[in-house]
Amino acid sequence: MRTQRGFTLMELIVSMSIMGTLAALAIPYYLEQQAQSKTVKTVDNLNTIASVIKVHYDSVVSRASGANPVPQVDAYLSSAQDIKDSTAVITYEFNGSTHTVKFGDMFGKKPPVSPFGDQPYQIQSEQNASITFGQNAAGTVYITSFTPARIKIWDVQDSSLFNIKMKL
Repeated sequence: MRTQRGFTLMELIVSMSIMGTLAALAIPYYLEQQAQSKTVKTVDNLNTIASVIKVHYDSVVSRASGANPVPQVDAYLSSAQDIKDSTAVITYEFNGSTHTVKFGDMFGKKPPVSPFGDQPYQIQSEQNASITFGQNAAGTVYITSFTPARIKIWDVQDSSLFNIKMKL
């Protein structure tokens, strides 16, 4: 009697059908999870960028004294700019002199990039901060009005958007 080796054609067809069905279910789920993780990473990166900007802003406001302690977002940000080491900057007045800080300097290394193609995030000022002081008869100086700066940061690839509203 002859011994059988291998699989019959029917067994191969059934096995291939099962593997095809599993692949048809698993691949879309995997791709969806991959896109979702990139979106979560983008939101995390935008939060990080916003935190770095706010920390820098708060440190300038807290140590400033005199005419205008609120840093102004440079006119450079009036149009959208990539956040790179050598580009997007914040310029502010402090003790009568103008200071400029590059975003790369605030991060201590390169700013984070989008997981959707390694593109830099973009930043744009929507409204510069302004502050007005008053003085009463006793000579006490006080703030009469304050308009916080608003900055938007977004991912060009994913279109995720994050708005920052600076506070005094």
